[in-house]
Amino acid sequence: MKKITLLFCVITNIYAYSQAVSTFSNGTPDDGIAIDSNGNIYCSNYAGDTVFKFTPSGDVTSFITGLNSPNGIAFNSNEELFVCDGQGSTIYKYDINGILITSYGVTGHPSGITKSRTSESMIFTNYTTNKIMNLAPDGSITELASGSPLSGPVGLAYDDNDVLYIGNYNDRKIYKFENNNLQYIAQVPGSGPAPFLGFIAYGQGKLFGTILGTHKIYTIDPNATDSVTLFAGDTQGSTDGDISSASFNQPNGIYFNTTDNSLYVTEFGSKNLRIISDVNLSINQETLSNSGLTLYPNPVESVLNLKIERSLTSSNYSITIYDFLGKIIYNENAITLTNSSVNIDTSAWNSGIYLLKIESTNGLLQSKKIIKQ
Repeated sequence: MKKITLLFCVITNIYAYSQAVSTFSNGTPDDGIAIDSNGNIYCSNYAGDTVFKFTPSGDVTSFITGLNSPNGIAFNSNEELFVCDGQGSTIYKYDINGILITSYGVTGHPSGITKSRTSESMIFTNYTTNKIMNLAPDGSITELASGSPLSGPVGLAYDDNDVLYIGNYNDRKIYKFENNNLQYIAQVPGSGPAPFLGFIAYGQGKLFGTILGTHKIYTIDPNATDSVTLFAGDTQGSTDGDISSASFNQPNGIYFNTTDNSLYVTEFGSKNLRIISDVNLSINQETLSNSGLTLYPNPVESVLNLKIERSLTSSNYSITIYDFLGKIIYNENAITLTNSSVNIDTSAWNSGIYLLKIESTNGLLQSKKIIKQ
């Protein structure tokens, strides 16, 4: 398979494997992104008053209307959608049918929001007051961090270890929030009339960040300092196709979908929803497609059987399974798969779509969707 080398801001090379950009919808969303367990995509329109819903087949409806400036959006464990209405200084909670459940008044401008990985609370950023806040299930709001070095915080993302990252819109700096402390990770390059960091996302061991003014998307290594790499984009435009030549128009919202290794991107300049498919950040990666990997039954009700029937280049593997929110629900390391099988109990899982990934120490990777009935 042909490797395409992108422009680098760091020494380490990262390769793109047939990654392609397509336009999923024209003229509607420009801000936050969320996805439900059925694969429906929700996008807010900050410059308007609507949260749009896109089905996997591409049908679009106005899911919520009449807002002031809908910004970040996110689901909780019950698939209730939280919407930060920035200039309205309110966070709204809706059921899966778009019916308002309740609202929470917020001093300032609520911006990004995500579900906590360690509780049922929602974590949100406040752009104008430079704060990170916790919205508990009982409606109480408490402060987690405030003031410098936060500067117009918007983007939020969790990594695989449930560590939270925050992105500053104003100065494009990203911080790790751990043990109630903010640790500097990187400053993403930016210039032009809107040199701002939109949202951030996490996938395949990297953070992704959008820069509106330069029409670019970057990856950031969360385990290093100022390790920033151009992932996609250059000049302003709306060109689809191979990621090496695709262009963007003020990319803003970004969401990594672990079920199919895709990136969803909203564009503030064109109001488009773009999809980058087959995202692959691994180096020297092989494939298991010809190794006799089978999952059965799929859909599964109780026990999932995983089997590889052919010899592979490595004997020790790890299996990780994610839910639709990207949370790890199953992980097993240093297992032997060659000519053997693994049985996974799924009886306690909720119905929905899951993603299974297999990796070896030499970079071998395979991912498959699981449907739990």
